[in-house]
Amino acid sequence: MSENLIRTMSGQITARIREKILTGVYPPGSALLQDVIAAEFGVSKIPVREALVQLRAEGLVDVFAHRGFQVRPLSSTEVDEVFHLRLQIEPLAVAEGCRRSEDQDRDATRLAFGNLNDALSAGELYESGDLNRAFHIALIVPRLQPIAAEILSRLHTLSQRYVRMHLLPPGRVGRATQEHTGLFEAWVTGDIDEVKRLTSAHIEKTRDDLAQLLKAST
Repeated sequence: MSENLIRTMSGQITARIREKILTGVYPPGSALLQDVIAAEFGVSKIPVREALVQLRAEGLVDVFAHRGFQVRPLSSTEVDEVFHLRLQIEPLAVAEGCRRSEDQDRDATRLAFGNLNDALSAGELYESGDLNRAFHIALIVPRLQPIAAEILSRLHTLSQRYVRMHLLPPGRVGRATQEHTGLFEAWVTGDIDEVKRLTSAHIEKTRDDLAQLLKAST
């Protein structure tokens, strides 16, 4: 098997394992056995190991001596750090995206907003994680702020398992949709100060809700 083919396969396996982690198919704290995953996907262990190493770099997987790889457990400490970093970076980046966006950017963000709302309205919480990240990153206008987009994409990937948990209690989907709608409307009309305020408030509310959920589950 050529090196390029192995790398291509590794990327595909990485995406599939990432999806299973983020949607809870592979639960927090569960073992990720290379032999089992290789058999599940019908591949050798080489691309599986490369995928797990990549997911460890993304913060979704831990590795331990004599125990191997496992899905990173949910943690209130991680929530605090991830959402603290989002608060430091995201409101300013979204405000800058609002200030500098052009028609093509507003069209892309409108599409991302619509896709997210459709998934939430249909109760498709498994799909909503990626769509939520896509909407929030679209607000930044990645073509104008590629480094901010890269950093925030990583933070949103880390928060994605928590955001799905956050949406499960009754009324949360409606509130999230309302907050996203207010943020989108302020963004698309160019109200920079309101965009910054609403982005901060949205992140803070989600963080506080998650802190309560994690506290109740311990």
